[in-house]
Amino acid sequence: MAYVDEHVQNLSVPVEAAWSVVLATGGDPSRYVPRGLWRLRGVADRAVGGPGFRLTGPGRRPAPGDAIDFWEVESAEFPVLRLRALMRLPGTAHLELCVEPRAAGLSRLVARTVFEPAGALGHAFWWAELPAHKVVFALMTARLAAQINP
Repeated sequence: MAYVDEHVQNLSVPVEAAWSVVLATGGDPSRYVPRGLWRLRGVADRAVGGPGFRLTGPGRRPAPGDAIDFWEVESAEFPVLRLRALMRLPGTAHLELCVEPRAAGLSRLVARTVFEPAGALGHAFWWAELPAHKVVFALMTARLAAQINP
């Protein structure tokens, strides 16, 4: 069983223009969420044996195996950037940033999180973190959309 959470933002640009910004994801985390939240998450992850937060710079096309902040690129094939969490978690987490077409040549951004819990601890983790997760990922999606929209 996997838990899925989606955040959607309508964009005022064509799919191709939005995709180029999605491919530049990474770098300064304050572009997406308040800096302190990502730093705190990084410290907590490092405390339990994970890699913590790794600042990566945008500007080149991500390739499988690249690290983007807490994530590793699994694929970057139009129109989906699929990332796997490097954080120490009781399960496996993926983040998909998708650009989908809308009417009149416009597009929309979909940020989809998929969490596959490992045992009871994984299920408890999902439900305990869900309120903060929803806030952070809604903010991240809105800020990324603001960078895409002119």
